[in-house]
Amino acid sequence: MKDIRKCWRILPNVSRSFALCIRILPKPLNEQMMVSYLVFRVIDTVEDSSASLALKKELFSEFLSLLSRRKANDVAAETCARKMLASLNYTYEKELLASLPALVRACFSLPAGARKAIAKRARVMARGMCEFQRKPIETFSDQDRYSYYVAGIIGHLFNDLLHFNRIITARLKRQLAKYAREFGLALQKVNILRDIADDVASHRYYWPKKLLAKYGLCYSNICSAENREKALSVLREQIDDARRYIDAAMQYILLLPKKALRVRMFCLIPLFMAIESYVKCMDNADVFDSGKKVKITRDRVHDIVAKSGMWGTNNERLVKWFVASMGSVPGDVSDFAVVRPG
Repeated sequence: MKDIRKCWRILPNVSRSFALCIRILPKPLNEQMMVSYLVFRVIDTVEDSSASLALKKELFSEFLSLLSRRKANDVAAETCARKMLASLNYTYEKELLASLPALVRACFSLPAGARKAIAKRARVMARGMCEFQRKPIETFSDQDRYSYYVAGIIGHLFNDLLHFNRIITARLKRQLAKYAREFGLALQKVNILRDIADDVASHRYYWPKKLLAKYGLCYSNICSAENREKALSVLREQIDDARRYIDAAMQYILLLPKKALRVRMFCLIPLFMAIESYVKCMDNADVFDSGKKVKITRDRVHDIVAKSGMWGTNNERLVKWFVASMGSVPGDVSDFAVVRPG
């Protein structure tokens, strides 16, 4: 329990938005998702660093091996933590990396089924991140694949844990599988939309290169003031591409058991926060200015949390909220009201 408490304390330092949602989940699902998020955040920190690909592979291997042992190994975890702290660049992830032994022990305090699901999905995430260290994102298909590795995987894990905790049946798990993947992609694609200016400044390139080239742009000039009109054309295509994933994310929520209000809220809050950012990005030249980051006000976040609690079990009301939130964004939502869980 001491290690779990320490992980709860670290969580808000690496993700305020996730910390907001995770506590809503029922026990023990909340602890399982909290630990899994921190595991994935360690992998993400390795990926985002400027370390060589060879070193990243080495660190991935060492970290994943810690999760695959029969029991927690403090000595190996401390060795891995020291290596990460010495060789990676990081900011607010420092405490997380330094607390690697506690995180590993927390993981081993979970039921074996949950721990195995986390380790399985973590291996796929790390393998995919290695793939895109060598491969640039040229097309929307590449962007989808990258987004799957960094976010769709988490959607699958959530599905795994819902089934493990008997919140959904095996049949419903199969029905939800596609939507679970695309839920993760929806959140990631909105992040990619919103963060283009900061990502380019940090030499992170997630928009398809061929899409930029279509309008005579590249990463060295997409954020230049003189290219705003062309950049907005690229943005519109990104907006159109993300729409179907947002629709799928809503379908995922509508299929979840109505009695599982806390589970639904956990999904509704990040989705409607993403929708808020998504709509703000439409035809918004500020997206390309790192000094004018698209943000959601604290009042809007509180409003989303409140509505998620009030309407979370009412599919008809959720569909109306979704349609109103999307506003004038093109799309067909006529099938939302008739979707039914299996």
